[in-house]
Amino acid sequence: MARTRPGAPDEDEDDEFDGDDYDADTDYDPEDPETYPAGLYVDDSRAFVPCPHCRAEIDDESEQCPKCGMFISREDAPSGPKSPVWIVLMVLALLAVLAMTLG
Repeated sequence: MARTRPGAPDEDEDDEFDGDDYDADTDYDPEDPETYPAGLYVDDSRAFVPCPHCRAEIDDESEQCPKCGMFISREDAPSGPKSPVWIVLMVLALLAVLAMTLG
């Protein structure tokens, strides 16, 4: 096999990538994670952000703060009970429709 650059040792095609003598110009293939430099793209740690209510550090993917119990966003929070004002308005609307149909 031909050398890839002057002074570079010959490499067998059967050799596995071991990461010891990594050369980004010749060894890197963006489609093959096996060719990435050792430890370069490894990030197993979880991201933490401050709670918008109590400022405690919480997991980025949390829906609810474990310290204060508040939901992080309105989309995550369960819908609350209907306001009594809406109930009164609905009853008045039904009475108005009933009065129109009977009258």
